[in-house]
Amino acid sequence: MRTPVFEKYGSGSSSRSSRRGFSFLIVLSIGFLTLLAGEGCGGRPATPIHSLDDLNQPGIVIGGETETVSLRMGQEAFPKAKIANFSTPADCYAALLAGRIDAVAYDRPPLDYAATQNDAYVVLPQTIGEGHIAVGAPLNKKELMAKINEFIALYRAEHTYEEMCNNWNGALKPVNPESKSCYEDMYNRWVNSIDPPMPDIPKPENPTNAGKPLIVGNDPQNLPMSFVDGNNEMTGFDTEFVMRFALWYNVEFEFKRLFYDALFPAVESGQLDFAVGNLDKTPERAETMLFSDDYIDCPAGVMVLKSRWQPLEDAAPAPEATTESESDTVPEVEAAPQAESEPAAE
Repeated sequence: MRTPVFEKYGSGSSSRSSRRGFSFLIVLSIGFLTLLAGEGCGGRPATPIHSLDDLNQPGIVIGGETETVSLRMGQEAFPKAKIANFSTPADCYAALLAGRIDAVAYDRPPLDYAATQNDAYVVLPQTIGEGHIAVGAPLNKKELMAKINEFIALYRAEHTYEEMCNNWNGALKPVNPESKSCYEDMYNRWVNSIDPPMPDIPKPENPTNAGKPLIVGNDPQNLPMSFVDGNNEMTGFDTEFVMRFALWYNVEFEFKRLFYDALFPAVESGQLDFAVGNLDKTPERAETMLFSDDYIDCPAGVMVLKSRWQPLEDAAPAPEATTESESDTVPEVEAAPQAESEPAAE
């Protein structure tokens, strides 16, 4: 379990300096150096991985963040494998690089981001489940949740560049003029780019709740959704989402930094007006809190080391068989795929 960190951040204004996930990159660098030095403490056998089936074997270790739905999906997808719990996604990635685990089961956007940042990773094309990531709010915030859903519909809808620039107080204005929607613009920026800066999103000039800001819970260690940059300011996809919503809704807000597993009780107890932070929407949780519509497409996926990934279509052909009775010229035969090796037991 993570130790909750209660801390306020600003009032919705953005810094123009570049946001960088320094701590995340340092973790990856250390893990990569460990990998270069060898398998590391508790290193895994470097057997090839041809498909998801190769991960559902005794001796395979699947890592994931504690209490996440994606890790539960990993456990269901790979019942024969051992499941390892980690406090943060960065811990999972470092363990993978160091050879302590064979794969990471997590939401696809953060996995795709990690693979974009570090060429040592590859995200398998298959998914292991469909996640539903939403905004969470106390049960008595139905009016606020209705506005959040209205904003989600607008920011996900396709519009022309002119429409996005000239309407909704500029809240949906994209950075890339080729983007079809504000959502597409944000997804490409935070998931498919390296070290993107936070766009300059102004705070409302005359907010309707002046002096009484909305308190918004946000996870400071969940790249690329939300994290703390080199200036100790919140940044990432979720952070931009909240800033755009505040501008559109014309309200002030303050961030309260809470790790993932602390966000749910904080919402349920009414400490927060709403929370973002890769919150998994489930029927059980919906009994004690409100959830918005999905604001990001988030299937659960699996990431492995690129050095071990060998899809079946790329497997080397088996050597051609020969006998003493065959002539010097051996007729060509269709190459057979290389047999899959059994994973080594722990």
